[in-house]
Amino acid sequence: MLETYRREYAEFNSQWGREYYLVLSGQKDTLELMRIYERYSDLFTQDSIFLLKQLLEEASPDFATNRVSINHLLNFATDQFLENAAKVLTEEISAYESQSRIEWQGREIHFQEAFVVIKNERDRESRRALYQKRVELIEGANDLRAERLSKIHAASRALGFENYAVLHEQLRNQDYAALAGEAEKLLEQTESIYVIRLGEALRRDLHIKIEDAERVDALYFLNLSEYDEKFPANQLLRVYKETLQGLGIDSDKQKNIYIDSEPRPRKSARAFCAPIEIPEEIKLVIRPVGGQSDYQAMLHEAGHAQHYAWTSPTLLPEFKYTGDYALTETYAFLFNHLPTESDWLASMLRFADNRAFIRSVTLTRLHIVRRYAAKLMYERKLHADNNLSSAPALYSQLQTNATKFQTGEAEFLTDLDDGFYSANYLRAWAFEVALRDYLKTRFDTRWWKSKRAGNFLREIWDTGDRYNADEMAAQIGIGPINFDLLIDEFNRELK
Repeated sequence: MLETYRREYAEFNSQWGREYYLVLSGQKDTLELMRIYERYSDLFTQDSIFLLKQLLEEASPDFATNRVSINHLLNFATDQFLENAAKVLTEEISAYESQSRIEWQGREIHFQEAFVVIKNERDRESRRALYQKRVELIEGANDLRAERLSKIHAASRALGFENYAVLHEQLRNQDYAALAGEAEKLLEQTESIYVIRLGEALRRDLHIKIEDAERVDALYFLNLSEYDEKFPANQLLRVYKETLQGLGIDSDKQKNIYIDSEPRPRKSARAFCAPIEIPEEIKLVIRPVGGQSDYQAMLHEAGHAQHYAWTSPTLLPEFKYTGDYALTETYAFLFNHLPTESDWLASMLRFADNRAFIRSVTLTRLHIVRRYAAKLMYERKLHADNNLSSAPALYSQLQTNATKFQTGEAEFLTDLDDGFYSANYLRAWAFEVALRDYLKTRFDTRWWKSKRAGNFLREIWDTGDRYNADEMAAQIGIGPINFDLLIDEFNRELK
């Protein structure tokens, strides 16, 4: 049973990944998930989930790899059972966003493109006007999003779980209450320095008081547009290649990574990685516009791409496609952090006088981490209560309190990732700090120029998703994962 299941599981992941790649890269108008789910429907029926649970219960504790393998497949089957229940609405929402247009300053822009324009619009009133138009489009599909969430919650209960939150805690073997406690600690212990530095930055750069700041201002603020000339779009690929070269990786010889940099109107505003066949076919999709946020996004996705590209082809399929997402996000954040390294900025971009920039980008990173801490708290309440009537106000309150940017209620469902992905990000940020410190201690403070560091990374990437983030941290010798190093770094860098 398992061999047949594995083969079709790998085929499903490949076709699912290709479909999302084509749509998000702007090569297709809408998602066509139903044909994929219908073709492979036997993989995630309740009967299949029951059989996998039974196999897991019967598996000998002496064969750890076999138990982990079955558990990965059980995670996949459960996730896709939920998504299958909502696939029609997922397609409808995707089609709505793909077809949405905004009339703006004498031209028509796509829903995805509006986000890019807002981030780069210097005039506050123009930003607010475009943001409001985008919000109106978001609100136009919130009924669909609410219905989709309701179907996913109902599917969770159909599998015998009290709610969606309990399902994911048991399935991922994670204690979200404990993680939320760590997130609350981070909010409390970075509150003072965050408020002081954010207030200074808003007065200096946006000429507004912190109490007047809005979510739309955050989008522009995070972009740090005043540094755009230091991060030219036409140097992005060179920087990517030279960074990898320092680690002993020749990107020109990596035929399994295809860099899609073609400009398309419907292309995602943000870089992304689509692992279609791991490790044989990885798509690294970028939309180069320049600026530090573009570089960070590219480097983040490059971390994902390298992880997938160096995964051993001999691994079981479930150790390639399904695992603890906090692990691959750790590798992504490791590269994502490079633009806050003074030596990297000086050597890669001849940006030597970079202290002010590093403080600014560290502040924006703290903003994002605090935002995700609030997202985790919101998602725990939303998915446990299944009460949408109070959700918009709760979302607005938690986001405003954490970020200090007044956040409206409209995005309470669109600013939501399936599967408690906020928890994966938070654990990854905490792990990344420890991994980065390990690399600097063992190899060099400029670890990205060490071929030995590159060899070490390839060694752990080779294991794909066999281990979760906590297990990998323990194997390296830097566990357990906690938020202390992350909190200390923010307070030290921003003091």
